[in-house]
Amino acid sequence: MGSKTGDTTLGQALRSAVAELTAAGVGEAAGDARRLVAAAIGGTAADVIRDPGRVLSAAELDRLEVHVRRRCTREPVSRILGEREFYGRPFAITPAVLDPRPDTETLIEVALDICAREGWRDRPIRVLDIGTGSGAILLTMLAELPLATGVGLDVSDGALACAARNAAALGLSVRSSFVTGDMREASLEGYDLVLSNPPYIPAAEIAGLAPEVANFDPRLALNGGADGLDYYRIVLARMAQSAKVAQAPRWLVLEAGAGQSRDVVQIVRAAGFFAAGRNSILRRDLGGVTRCVAIQTRSQCNRGKSLERR
Repeated sequence: MGSKTGDTTLGQALRSAVAELTAAGVGEAAGDARRLVAAAIGGTAADVIRDPGRVLSAAELDRLEVHVRRRCTREPVSRILGEREFYGRPFAITPAVLDPRPDTETLIEVALDICAREGWRDRPIRVLDIGTGSGAILLTMLAELPLATGVGLDVSDGALACAARNAAALGLSVRSSFVTGDMREASLEGYDLVLSNPPYIPAAEIAGLAPEVANFDPRLALNGGADGLDYYRIVLARMAQSAKVAQAPRWLVLEAGAGQSRDVVQIVRAAGFFAAGRNSILRRDLGGVTRCVAIQTRSQCNRGKSLERR
């Protein structure tokens, strides 16, 4: 990338970074390189493109070389920079949390559609996020619903610390709290809406995932047991128990892995929730994968077999 004497321009640095990332087998090397160069100079990708003749300082070049070296090991750009944008907002991420994916925004869209349907957008509802990680799901919901409050549950203290940091950065600490706990023992009473992006990768398949996932996302957030469905069974069993009390949640919204939605629906039905028409939703992500399964868990007409699909 040039010498440390201050003779490397943004254009040269960008071309060099693209070449190194490409040689390392990194997909979308050009886009990643722009983000890493921009971060090294404390600017934006537009700054990199706008002023290719601008010379990097020795310190900026040092930062860039470290960034590119890490990306060549397949560490995701979001982890190198310590931040991921999710639903238009920045979220800090640490090694203790799953890197939020755009696919999970499908869950947010379904949950917000449910809130609109139920008339909850301007009501003080309570939201529970099981396996909250960075807090991206819960905090996005609270940011979109100004009267809502919520709790993020996770077994990892490191994840809860990251989520609390994000809540403070987004000005949502007053309306959110984060609790250490296992979903096997979680109390669901008193919540209107329960959301979860549970671990759903079959244990034997984790090692074969892309290095960005297998080597950098915490195993705790990936491992869904032998068939990837352990946590759906746990959540639905807890939901079936809570459905017997007056303060049971009204809706449960779950993310599902590719090819898992049919199995998740069978677990839903085995738990005693018979999806019918507007009382359940299956929603595809932008890639066409059925990514979200939502069910109305407390309803006088929670019977039938068809699901709303989109």
